[in-house]
Amino acid sequence: MLRIGYICDTALLSGNEIDDVTSRTSQVEEDRTALIQAGCKVIRFETARPSRAVGVVLKAIIDFADQGDEIVIARLNQISDSSPAVLTVLKTLRGRGIGLRLLDAGLNREGLVDDALIKVLEMICSLEDRPKNRALSPANTGRRPRVTTDDIRSLQARGMNAVQIAEHLRVSRMTVWRKLQQA
Repeated sequence: MLRIGYICDTALLSGNEIDDVTSRTSQVEEDRTALIQAGCKVIRFETARPSRAVGVVLKAIIDFADQGDEIVIARLNQISDSSPAVLTVLKTLRGRGIGLRLLDAGLNREGLVDDALIKVLEMICSLEDRPKNRALSPANTGRRPRVTTDDIRSLQARGMNAVQIAEHLRVSRMTVWRKLQQA
């Protein structure tokens, strides 16, 4: 069984400017030390991962690993910053019989990816994909109510011109002209 360590410099990838470069370096060194203590003989490092995707180095590790091998990662957010991408990786590992060990506090699991972790991530992904409830949204989202020709005619009867009507109803001037020509 091969135990492969993976480190992704998430502070560098997220674009967060860290004034203290030594703190970022110390975090990477802490991760590296933890992976060595976990028994990793091979450790790969990623510095360029597209946002909300899985990095090239991690994909290469997954392609390289055989059934029974184990990938060791210090923190779950190093896989990806997207829940669906993490879920895809976990399902791929489970399907190929590759183990995953997370060194996160409370997530330290050895061996194959279990169904409980996948089920939790599936629930999180389903919540992320749900459309937001417009009634609860503070912003007025969605399509504006339709403007009728009668609305425009009544404002015109009050002495408003097309530009004023458009501003009042929050529609374009072209919409006002079209409605007036239809009548």
